[in-house]
Amino acid sequence: EYDWCLPMSGHSGDSCCYDPCGLTEEWNPSQNEHNYALHLRKAMAEGIPGFEPHMIVDTGRNGVADERAKCADWCNIRGAGVGLFPTTETANPEIIDAYFWLKTPGESDGCTEVLPSGEKCPRFDADCASEDSIGFRDGEPRAPEAGQWFDY
Repeated sequence: EYDWCLPMSGHSGDSCCYDPCGLTEEWNPSQNEHNYALHLRKAMAEGIPGFEPHMIVDTGRNGVADERAKCADWCNIRGAGVGLFPTTETANPEIIDAYFWLKTPGESDGCTEVLPSGEKCPRFDADCASEDSIGFRDGEPRAPEAGQWFDY
């Protein structure tokens, strides 16, 4: 059921509806990857009659719950950890074909303002300077360009 976790459903206490950012109360019933896959499938099936897509879920960066001070922070999150190992054994095999690491664990999301080499990063994104990003705190290593290996 694609709207299982919405406040009016009465299921908000279920573990699959855990919502530390309060997204379901505000505007977003897709507060986790599984529920997002359900909503995406519903929207695609409604938009393309007869189409019932199957999904894969990226679990490469969702291994530690509540690791961010701010839910909007996304870049090189300190302590994020990998989630489920890639597998075809999913919680809902009729919809989700696999859990997979689409974003390679250890790969930088984006650079700090100053690269590890000491040069200014030409593609710096201010989101990579959030309080939750590795490289924000004194003594932490600077992050390389997006896509490069970040061994921290």
